[in-house]
Amino acid sequence: MVKTLVAVPTSEGGLDDDVHESLVRAETFTLVELEDGKVNGIKVIENPYKREPYGAGSKVALFLVNLGVNAIISRTDCPKGKMILDSTGVRMVIVNDAIKVGDALEGLR
Repeated sequence: MVKTLVAVPTSEGGLDDDVHESLVRAETFTLVELEDGKVNGIKVIENPYKREPYGAGSKVALFLVNLGVNAIISRTDCPKGKMILDSTGVRMVIVNDAIKVGDALEGLR
């Protein structure tokens, strides 16, 4: 049994929302628990750092790591949080276009 917790930046949250254009400035994160490639749970949480004037990248990265996230699907990289994500083994999957969260998850299954 392989479990993965995936974080996806979103505006309102959920599988039908689009992946937000910014990882750090997204309104919410849709957290999706995958178990053996199947959706086992979905939770939407507010991004507490979306309006942080500086240093938001590192804070968002640490926030997601502390939630137990194993993978992030995003339209942008997180340069300021990259060292944190890399050192904790969080996998970054970059999608190039606006895509629904549910569709973006197909790349992880």
